[in-house]
Amino acid sequence: MDFRQLKYLTAVAEYQSITKAADALFISQPAMSHYIKKAEEEFGIQLFDRTTNPISLTYAGEKYMESARRILLENDRLMKEFRDITHHMTGVLKVGTSRDRASYMLPRLIPPFKELYPGITLDLTTGSGQKLMEGLRNGKLDLVLLPNSEKDNLQGIESQMIYAEELLLAAARGYFSQDACLPGRPSAISPKMLNGQPFFLLSQDHVARSFCDLFFRKQRIRPEIKMELASNITCYRMASTGTGLAIIPYLTTRLALCDQPVDLFSLGDPPQTWNVLVMYRKDSYLGQPERDFIQLAKDVFSRESLADLGSD
Repeated sequence: MDFRQLKYLTAVAEYQSITKAADALFISQPAMSHYIKKAEEEFGIQLFDRTTNPISLTYAGEKYMESARRILLENDRLMKEFRDITHHMTGVLKVGTSRDRASYMLPRLIPPFKELYPGITLDLTTGSGQKLMEGLRNGKLDLVLLPNSEKDNLQGIESQMIYAEELLLAAARGYFSQDACLPGRPSAISPKMLNGQPFFLLSQDHVARSFCDLFFRKQRIRPEIKMELASNITCYRMASTGTGLAIIPYLTTRLALCDQPVDLFSLGDPPQTWNVLVMYRKDSYLGQPERDFIQLAKDVFSRESLADLGSD
């Protein structure tokens, strides 16, 4: 079986472009076209419709891709099993997470993991939660580190909790008076005070935006959406200008510096938290390096706690 052919043709289907797929796999466009032509001649049927823009799959092509992806996933599983049997710990661990979370978590995970497995290369992919889950399902990623979202469809996905993280309200210093806080809790905002307030929010394909939308619905808050942005750090820094508010995970406060002083508040009492998970496909094989990476994440971040806002 020609695994190279399977890999190349599934890449063309993913990128919907022969040129883009060839670039991604570091081969020439004529070589990629040759693999497609060879496969179509071998099967005696057309797999790609070249009259559409972008290039698309024929019905036969769709059936081919379904089988090709299953075969590639099974081959990956087998290689990991052989790696564990022989104790020849080499290969690639493909991890996906958001850009901000990568900046926060990976510097604390990669050095100890590389000490355990110097022969394993960590291949990092960053992006929105939607794109990362798509990559996990189609076999492009082995593990995904993301907070949970109630709207996520986790069918076929297993998850383990790494740690609980608090979501905070960020406002420019003095934006709210103490009257807006809960009685006896100067670091906790009353959710009803947020109705009608301007917010800087992430775009719809981010997990944090799903959390915000759900929080607003549960609290019957109708926010004014000031701007949709691509980064929690940008939302945080925009909130520091005093022109709006932001709801951000605790990690953002550890990564970003603002030009102006910021007040941080818990979102009511009890605080709003989400669980940061490691996710993988149910049908995937978790080898010893994958299991140790997950355990390492639990050990490192089990000491994380709710944000200490007492001095803020």
